[in-house]
Amino acid sequence: MSQTMSQKLARDSLGNAGTFEGGVYVTKNGVAELFIQTAAEIQAELKELEQERYINALFKLLAMQAKMEITDGKGMAPEVVLGKLRAARN
Repeated sequence: MSQTMSQKLARDSLGNAGTFEGGVYVTKNGVAELFIQTAAEIQAELKELEQERYINALFKLLAMQAKMEITDGKGMAPEVVLGKLRAARN
């Protein structure tokens, strides 16, 4: 959760790390100038970004593998795949 506060209020309030819980927009004349986060929030964002990159890399590998299988004649017709899926449900 983020909140908005003036620079003066930020100086007065954010000086104590024990009371800061993260996500603050610091404004000047009503315009956001700065966003302050805790280290834990940044680490969580970086971990999520790393997981997204890992998932994207896996999708790319799967797509490459699928293309290789099709090129090698190991692909299946859509009707065959649907038949196998229906059989697996029963």
